[in-house]
Amino acid sequence: MTKILIKTFILLNLLLVTTSFNNTNETILSIEVTSIPVAKKGNLRIGIFKKEGYPNPEKAFNGRVLPVTSHKMIINFPNFPVGTYGVAVIHDHDKNGKLSRNAFGYPTEAYGFSNNKFGTFGPPEFDEISFKVNEGKQTTISIKLKN
Repeated sequence: MTKILIKTFILLNLLLVTTSFNNTNETILSIEVTSIPVAKKGNLRIGIFKKEGYPNPEKAFNGRVLPVTSHKMIINFPNFPVGTYGVAVIHDHDKNGKLSRNAFGYPTEAYGFSNNKFGTFGPPEFDEISFKVNEGKQTTISIKLKN
């Protein structure tokens, strides 16, 4: 009888430990950026927008500025709020904090948007780049920069 109680106690403890390690229902936004012209160095500027603030960089809901380290970078945002968002990314190789343009207004730095959408004469509409972040799941967005 004692052996059965000890085995039951051990099994229950193992079950509790296993359950606590597997219960990671964290909401994560993961952004994978590819085609980064790493030879130009500089910073990767990521802006995460809600509809109300898009495309004004000063009204980004969240974001990061990271030094370019590779042609492909993955940036995770743990505990991200549930909602509908759009992402804009620029490779700010001259580190001036904005998308540089030539005399005709054409971008001279690589840039991209979620859903890999691009506008014809300016940024794409929010509805074209929007995606949902759902509770307790990892949402992965892949963005290929346009040079």
